[in-house]
Amino acid sequence: MILCRLIGWLLLVAGLSALLRDGLVWFDTGRWVPLAIGDLRGWSEGVPELVLIFWVAPPLIVLGIVALTLCRRRPERRRRFRRRPSGGLR
Repeated sequence: MILCRLIGWLLLVAGLSALLRDGLVWFDTGRWVPLAIGDLRGWSEGVPELVLIFWVAPPLIVLGIVALTLCRRRPERRRRFRRRPSGGLR
């Protein structure tokens, strides 16, 4: 559970940092040029062209939220102990 939550946080931070990068580029240049999967180094080998044009930030954010949701802490259930009826020794 801890490893899954750690991976979820890493994916969420990576997605938000890609989104921040896209926002800063838009602010600096005035053009919306989102970071695509094909822009990442080492990913262009053997990957279909359609996949390379996808925007990086939304899938990372969604995968991070899904991982955090699936691996969240669940409230502990209180166990109710049943008392044995007192009827003397048996």
